[in-house]
Amino acid sequence: MSLRDEPHYKIAASELAAWIEGLGADRWWNVDGDPLLTGRLSFPCPADELAAELRRINRPLLVQDRRQPASGRGEQISGRDLDKLVTRLGDNVHGVKTAPWVDDRLFFLCWADRGDDWLLVEDEETTESSRLDASVSPSVGK
Repeated sequence: MSLRDEPHYKIAASELAAWIEGLGADRWWNVDGDPLLTGRLSFPCPADELAAELRRINRPLLVQDRRQPASGRGEQISGRDLDKLVTRLGDNVHGVKTAPWVDDRLFFLCWADRGDDWLLVEDEETTESSRLDASVSPSVGK
């Protein structure tokens, strides 16, 4: 079954980009299943790179409403509405509640004009690793 057949909302790519950046430009993200983004970026990638690419693509997206009960019927939303639609990666895995990735944010998406459903997943492990590397590495050019 396609995301189009499930409860969903429509969002501009620029709104998703702004929301991602609002969580932190140094936060890392993964994409699974989207040939458009995976053909343009290497994943995982930091939020600023992902946001910039979303803005370049500039196409509307559909985001699945996985809440219970779900109510999305294709209405347009803004970035400020995304927090209520967040699923956590650990919500989809039973019996694992202590892994570092259980609280990573997850969205089921598709481009409004394409048929591929795909996942956007926060990558807290890579984010923390990148922050640690930055804190112990000497600054370039100093």
